[in-house]
Amino acid sequence: MRGEEIMSKVLVPDNCPYCGAKVIWTSNEVLYGKVYGNGKCYYCTGCGASVGTHKNRPKEPLGILATPPMKRWKKLCHSLFDPVWKSRQISRGELYSVLACKLGISKEDCHFGHFDEEQLKRAWQIIKEPNWWR
Repeated sequence: MRGEEIMSKVLVPDNCPYCGAKVIWTSNEVLYGKVYGNGKCYYCTGCGASVGTHKNRPKEPLGILATPPMKRWKKLCHSLFDPVWKSRQISRGELYSVLACKLGISKEDCHFGHFDEEQLKRAWQIIKEPNWWR
């Protein structure tokens, strides 16, 4: 898989790692029926795995290609994680540091958009516990 290296940690493959079909850079209208945000994403023409892109760098993915189950896990994780830092009990960066420590990974590697399905499930097991960050 040759791929196009967009950033040091994220490789956009030419072919989907899940089904092998072609991955294209396209409008996110293919996902939502209308354009959201910067309007761009990487999309698998076979299984529909996708990843959005950064607003000011529309060719740079926000993470790895995600299948529909991975997207559900990400939403679940964010539904518990985000309210904690948004409540200002702890900063977002500090919260990711705590999660990284509990997962046994570096802070730089700790982002839901970079997690595979198993990592998302492991994160969910941690953050579903009350006051897990304390």
